[in-house]
Amino acid sequence: MTVFCATLGSSRPFLSRVSPVFLKRMTETRTVALFSIARGGNLPTLIVLALGRKRLNSISFRSLLNLVPVELRWLATALRPVWTLHAASFLAFTFGSALGLLGPLVLRWLIDRILPGRDAWLLISAVALLFLSYEGRVVSTSLGSWLTVAASQKIVLALRLEILKHLDSLSADYHEATPTGEKLYPLREPVDEIAYLGSDLFPGILRTLLSTAFTLFAMGALSFRLTLIVLPLVPVFLVTRHHFRQRLGLHADDLQGKRLEVNSFLEEHAPSVIQIQSLQQETRRERDAYRLFAKAARSQLRLARTGVFFSIFTNLAIVLAISAILGYGGVRVLRGDLTIGSLVAFYSYLAQLFEPLSGAMEMYARAQRTFSSIRQVRAALALRPTIQESSHAVRLPCGASSDLEFHELRFAYPGEKELLHIPRLMISVGERVALVGENGAGKSTLAKLAARLYDPDSGYISYGGVDLRAIRLRELRSVAAYLPATPVLFDDTLAVNLRLGRAQATDEELAEVLHAVDLTGFVESLPSRYQQPLGPGGSRLSSGQRQRIALARALLRKPRILILDEATSSMDAAVEQIVLDRTRLLLPFSTVVLLSHRLSSVAWADRKIVLEAGKIVRDENIKATPESGGNSEA
Repeated sequence: MTVFCATLGSSRPFLSRVSPVFLKRMTETRTVALFSIARGGNLPTLIVLALGRKRLNSISFRSLLNLVPVELRWLATALRPVWTLHAASFLAFTFGSALGLLGPLVLRWLIDRILPGRDAWLLISAVALLFLSYEGRVVSTSLGSWLTVAASQKIVLALRLEILKHLDSLSADYHEATPTGEKLYPLREPVDEIAYLGSDLFPGILRTLLSTAFTLFAMGALSFRLTLIVLPLVPVFLVTRHHFRQRLGLHADDLQGKRLEVNSFLEEHAPSVIQIQSLQQETRRERDAYRLFAKAARSQLRLARTGVFFSIFTNLAIVLAISAILGYGGVRVLRGDLTIGSLVAFYSYLAQLFEPLSGAMEMYARAQRTFSSIRQVRAALALRPTIQESSHAVRLPCGASSDLEFHELRFAYPGEKELLHIPRLMISVGERVALVGENGAGKSTLAKLAARLYDPDSGYISYGGVDLRAIRLRELRSVAAYLPATPVLFDDTLAVNLRLGRAQATDEELAEVLHAVDLTGFVESLPSRYQQPLGPGGSRLSSGQRQRIALARALLRKPRILILDEATSSMDAAVEQIVLDRTRLLLPFSTVVLLSHRLSSVAWADRKIVLEAGKIVRDENIKATPESGGNSEA
């Protein structure tokens, strides 16, 4: 098989560019011409399949595949696991379409033969066949619809899990810089849109093709002349669809963007309602919300308006066909060339012909919205973590802790000036180090680099002489625990939240770490003790209690490096000292890096490192005896 492909605006310019030899070859061989729309283009693409012995300018299957929009290729891959459900759905719909052909033929028989002949038994038979035709079609299509929903839910489950796993793999720079609503949006509307249309798209196309073919065959058998009147109107529908394609796609993308903005606003607004009330800023936030809601509504209206025009002009072909059939067919009935039953049957088939085309119009409009959703999901899945594991990553030696060293370290957040420059710093095994400095001095950034939440721009950090980037991520995260000031607790029980640190922890081990954070008495006072629900985000606890439970969870892991980034800032000064002292007893050989503004916390450490403008300005040993409490700045 030889394949020729040329893009053209009309057939005449195309023929003028083709050599006479090529035209002769086409006439001497069996040739099939297919029209399709090139990916991203506006002109029809003519694909000529020349079936002959010799190959002329053949192109690869991959080149033909590139004519299919990338969204459809991605969707086909996503649908592959549920192809059996699609096949069953297709068979059910096909059987329903075949039953649908029976009804008009029975009507013709009823009008032309049974009623004029006044045959009661044939009338009963005709009624039974009509019942079988219409009810059987409903049952078959309903079964097909149920199978389609089953397939769509399997796709929803698989897609959401894939996106969630991918989000879990992304690095801290993405999660800290991206609004929650923007991160979560691909998991919501786009997945539902993809699953709904994806499960029905390919079966729908096949159903449309089969139904159209069956109906045209039946129409041709009834009246070839009337069929010839209908056929030229099909390209009118196709041309109109192509005309509105680009506008529908642009408006669908714009709507997705507006929905994303609304989603991000709501994700930020909902957790902040109490603070908004205390600041008396409800009206201002509501004005901001109204602007975003209005933009989304206007975008939805633009898309709907384009869809309305799309429906109006594409339905023009249907109306013209009905008018032509009733007009010309009525004339033929008056002349006696066509029976009334045949005209009624043909009219019924005409409705069946344009029914799948009308469905195709809606499917096409929805496909544009789905393509936009696919682009959203593909964009989310295309994100890559900046913290990558080396292909030659090594495991850490078991048991013993090691020194943490910083070598010619430089770091800046994207688009900002250099924040940190640490020429050399070593934190020995078992040291308790306090990092102090003004806000913005680089303390938290240095702590995140030590936990490898970020990678330095130049230089490196080593643990036991091994670059952190050369250590397996799971190994590193098992020995280094980083606790931020705002703890993360989940809407579950106390035991479940604690065992996120170590799933196999026993009740005795839970009791041990709860004692270390001075929560034994509090837990014993709870009605359900370890099974007590904590509420969304630990909302049933005070901020200090949330910090202590988060610390207890980290202590369960017995980390070799414990980094407390203001992780005790909400505790009372006296409680904080108890917690820090017990932490040292529980982790006697672990390195603890403490970030705090309290003098009492700093006095607990063995060593104080002062940062200023991203540089170490003082590094000194201090006594490990608390001298003063309170909230004084260090």
